Amino acid sequence: MALCGSFPATAQTTINSANRLAYGANVAWMDLRADGVNGVAVGEYVCSGFIYASNIGWINLGGGNPANGVRYQNNSASDFGINHDGRGNLRGSAYAANVGWISFEDRGAPTVDLLTGDFSGSIYSANAGWISLSNSVSFVQTDTIAPGIDTDGDGIPDAYEFLWTGGLTRMNATSDLDGDGASDLQEFRADTNPLDAADNLRITAFGFSSTVTNASVTWRSQPTRFYRLQKRAALDSGSSWIDAGLGLISPDAGPTTTRALADDATPERFLRIEAVRPLSR
Repeated sequence: MALCGSFPATAQTTINSANRLAYGANVAWMDLRADGVNGVAVGEYVCSGFIYASNIGWINLGGGNPANGVRYQNNSASDFGINHDGRGNLRGSAYAANVGWISFEDRGAPTVDLLTGDFSGSIYSANAGWISLSNSVSFVQTDTIAPGIDTDGDGIPDAYEFLWTGGLTRMNATSDLDGDGASDLQEFRADTNPLDAADNLRITAFGFSSTVTNASVTWRSQPTRFYRLQKRAALDSGSSWIDAGLGLISPDAGPTTTRALADDATPERFLRIEAVRPLSR
């Protein structure tokens, strides 16, 4: 790929104001928050913005608008950047006018923890060597994972619509393409397949211990989401949903998650599961 000069453009950073510095032995400290406006923004599907290093200048992580609407292809000077696979893995190519391409690849395994926002791993430049995103002195942290661009304002990011339907005309806040009773907006929030009626967020199993004081709940889950299990004593207006006591739940490996919770022997129990986007506000 060939690339002419690149210059910083406004992109509100998601990087924490205190935990912002990466380090490379050949380039010293690099600031992922930059000036607080043009720094790195970690998104649901792609990253954007700039890293700043006094020794090499601005490093471009992408403009936030991949050509296919979902992720950068990294096969042209006009469509490069750092992709986020939704599970915390950051892969792709960044560019600095003074050192060329900087690779986010499997060997260095640059990753953002979806629960804490902490970065780990390293990135590599043939002209600048390895750059650590986390070491004994400092680490990089993102406060949020920015929602994807939503140009039609229906609450569903463009990337999700392009990924499943190839455009922005078939989905909206109330549509239900697979007819499973979960709207396409709800499918996005749970990161389920909006074209598969069998794939939606739901409780699939429930059982009690022999003493009826503990319950086991299983639901369909995704590695890109966290969950809250909620309960209420009745469905009338005098009862409201409250946390079942488990707090924010990380998903199990595989297609379902199971948790046990203390439960008294009341005649009725109502439970529901709520999907939560990582580091959302």
